[in-house]
Amino acid sequence: MSSKLYRFGVAMVAAGVVALATVSPARADFNPISTEPAAPYAQPADANVPRRGCTTTLPDPANATGGTPAVQVIYAWHEGNGNNYEAYVERIAKIVDRMDWLLDESTDYDQHINLSCRTGYGTGTYSGYAHALVVPEKIEAADVSGETGPDVIADDLEAAGYDNANRTYVVFEDFDGTATAHCGGVCVATSDEWDSGTMMHELIHLYDVDHAKVSEVPGILAVNDVMTSQYNDWQIDQEFNTYYDPSELSALFHTSNHPDTRRLNVAAWSRFTVPTCCDVGYSNDLLTAQERTIESQAPYGSPSGFTVSGGGWTQVTPPGPDGATSARYYDGRRSLTMNVQSYADGFVSVTRRPAVTAGQRYKFFARLTTATSGNVKLRLSWYNSSNALLSTSDSSTHALSSSWQEYAVSAVAPAGAATVQLSVVSPSGQNFAYLLDSLQLNRCDNGRTADGCRIDA
Repeated sequence: MSSKLYRFGVAMVAAGVVALATVSPARADFNPISTEPAAPYAQPADANVPRRGCTTTLPDPANATGGTPAVQVIYAWHEGNGNNYEAYVERIAKIVDRMDWLLDESTDYDQHINLSCRTGYGTGTYSGYAHALVVPEKIEAADVSGETGPDVIADDLEAAGYDNANRTYVVFEDFDGTATAHCGGVCVATSDEWDSGTMMHELIHLYDVDHAKVSEVPGILAVNDVMTSQYNDWQIDQEFNTYYDPSELSALFHTSNHPDTRRLNVAAWSRFTVPTCCDVGYSNDLLTAQERTIESQAPYGSPSGFTVSGGGWTQVTPPGPDGATSARYYDGRRSLTMNVQSYADGFVSVTRRPAVTAGQRYKFFARLTTATSGNVKLRLSWYNSSNALLSTSDSSTHALSSSWQEYAVSAVAPAGAATVQLSVVSPSGQNFAYLLDSLQLNRCDNGRTADGCRIDA
């Protein structure tokens, strides 16, 4: 339980009086400041990080009944490491601003974090904004000689009155703690390694989202795809193949592996603003949720939104071992199986042809695997406004393996192009089956990467 001094009592804040503890020296063997990650490209310099600002402002952050569901930022301290609030408050606010920037820049949709602030500070200056945003809380039961668990943080906040369902708490621990997400009486995202990737990762976990184990790099199956990671791989689902689809808030996705039945869409979380199109971001995808993930059909069914022609036939992949059935979470539920026949080239195509602009670069991504062996290539087929085929752009021919890998083909839409069809082509003379999942058509105009496309595997 925390003292009223460090909770900034209502009467003191309402009167405009700010009670700040003296900055105590930090323990020499503990430093919460992490290096902000730079991949896939550097984050903006401190002076250029957009300030998110306050979505809702209350006299007492521990009394958040009603109003906008929001995130409350907490600086957690203990005598063993001192109260370093004044030394760190602006640094914490900058990290939170970067978290918001990560969310906003992840897609071509404008979306932000709803942040809760307190009255009593002039937010016209960055210092005033930081003090309004970040609330110090003394964690009486913190174990500074060991590791403080998230349940200890949650219990202290609840005892101090931070117990409203309208708030989710992002807690920067100034002592040895854990980077984790925990929901008990209250929901807390905690970390003692302060960077935007780690904190955004833990915050999104609080929406009942698990890790998605999808390969961002061929042959590596343990990179998280749904969330911004502590290494800032630019996630929050950079391929839009699970949990986060700003273009279709009604689309729901499984949050864990079979037989778990939870379904949600992170883009619709009440702690985030409603996404608004269009705001050029890191990944600008032109497919629907069904076209990305084969999400709406049960195993064995016919995958709507896809067309097969030539040598082969398709179905939604039957249930099976977690490691063999779906790039989406290896969950036994989803992916498309193409059963290749040798008598002709086999084509699996997205039936709908998205609109394109001549002279603009586009990039088609897909993840594939096979239990045996076989060769495929990705194809962009360009059509004019009269639906006449103009030309095709093919990738190299890839020898598939038993590991899920992402492949891509990139090309500039030719003169006269109005639409494009996406296909995976299996050359004739083969008999095998492959699995297809995690498709994306990226409009390459993000202004951040060398070719304007998101980074591929």
